Amino acid sequence: MADSTKRYVAVDLGASGGKVVLASVAGGKVTTETVHSFSIPCVTIAGQAYWDIYAAYSGVLEGLSAVGSRKVSVESIGVDAWVPGVVCMASDGSFLNLPQLGGDILSESYHSKFFRRMERRELYETTGVNVLDSHAALQLYGLRRSKSVALEMAKNLLFIPDAMVYLLTGKRVCDYTSLYAAGLVDRGTKKLSRDVLSACKVKARRFPSVVQQGSKPAKLTEEAAEATGLGRVPVVAGIGHGLASAAAAAAPVSPVTPDSDKASLPGVFSSAEGTAFLLTGAVGVLGIETASPIVNDQTFEMNFSNEAGVGGVNLLVKRISGCDILDRCLKQWGMEGKSYSGEDIARMALEGAETNAQLDPEDATLMSSSDMPAAIKRYCSLRSMSAPADDAAVVRLIYSSLAEKIGNTFTKLQSVTPFRLKSLTVIGEGALDPVLCQMVADECAVPVTAGPADAAVLGNVLVQAGLTRAALASSVTPVTYTPGL
Repeated sequence: MADSTKRYVAVDLGASGGKVVLASVAGGKVTTETVHSFSIPCVTIAGQAYWDIYAAYSGVLEGLSAVGSRKVSVESIGVDAWVPGVVCMASDGSFLNLPQLGGDILSESYHSKFFRRMERRELYETTGVNVLDSHAALQLYGLRRSKSVALEMAKNLLFIPDAMVYLLTGKRVCDYTSLYAAGLVDRGTKKLSRDVLSACKVKARRFPSVVQQGSKPAKLTEEAAEATGLGRVPVVAGIGHGLASAAAAAAPVSPVTPDSDKASLPGVFSSAEGTAFLLTGAVGVLGIETASPIVNDQTFEMNFSNEAGVGGVNLLVKRISGCDILDRCLKQWGMEGKSYSGEDIARMALEGAETNAQLDPEDATLMSSSDMPAAIKRYCSLRSMSAPADDAAVVRLIYSSLAEKIGNTFTKLQSVTPFRLKSLTVIGEGALDPVLCQMVADECAVPVTAGPADAAVLGNVLVQAGLTRAALASSVTPVTYTPGL
């Protein structure tokens, strides 16, 4: 019997690592297998941190080669990635720089100078994107102010997913979801904002052709096809922004049925109204899907952003920094010779001694510390709060503080949402943490469903395969946490 399985490859890139995943779609089910994971080093030169795109490309090729060695037919390859880094490309196709990771380019001095050219509220009214550390308008202006030779010589400007698509195919395109998240799109016209670009001192022609969701601009280059053994497989663009991909796969709490009129429309889901999503990671993202951007005094003051989602939906989101506070503690404890398993952490979160302390994970002193356990104790001492006496108490304090922060942000989200939020879906690594999910359910006072941990990968695959969330209904078994239990 002929194999009816269709296979897709998802390339998922983060700020510090990436993976190549082989997805199989058969019988209405989606299954995934990570064939290669790799780290992406941060290169520091003269105090400035850079993202090594060449190391990332090498890791992607290694993963694609692992897929090629299996001698299976692959329908397409899709790339999703973090967006902020800007790659300057010369007319001959060579990269003139490595994408920068924060630093002086995003300093307050550049912010103040930029906002003399375009007021912050005007920027928000135009794009719907609030000022975040990743705002590309500020990055581009910073490059211009620093007299970047790379920017001056650039023929094209690409974001991370676009740059990876170029390395794989030789085709220059600009992913719409990435462009929108970067704060360069006019929310009314859905095109590049000339006002914003003028404030950045960058011409619109620097950006290549904009591609929408699911576009197949090119195939693997002959070189990549031969090196990986995959042949000239199409590469799908228009999935670039990792958040858009992840939100597309937010657990199918109430998916449309296959015979629904909406089932054939990617991005149209019955779970949109009433269900929020929380993407967990080093930076958490809490948000909802809406039909159009929500821009008003409240969303501006509370620092909510509107970003483009899959299928034409709008993502109203707020980022929560400092969600990696536990990981940073574990790193420090590891350096001290102490190793804790996942089971240990769960026990410590539940049984650690309580204190009268409460942390703000977004506090600048915590976010900048290299020794997180010591920073937490110092934070408590400076505020006359009882510092945790041991590691277990530290873990419990972190969990309760993160849950409270998420709960407070959920309340803010509800205040700007035009419908009542009835549930929350957790996606990303936090979906695998039952203690966190239960605490979040208690703080938000709504049922919490643990969705897919690899949400960005699944969203990537759904777009490539032209599927809706209904395809995940039989592929993912969600666990629901009821508040108060």
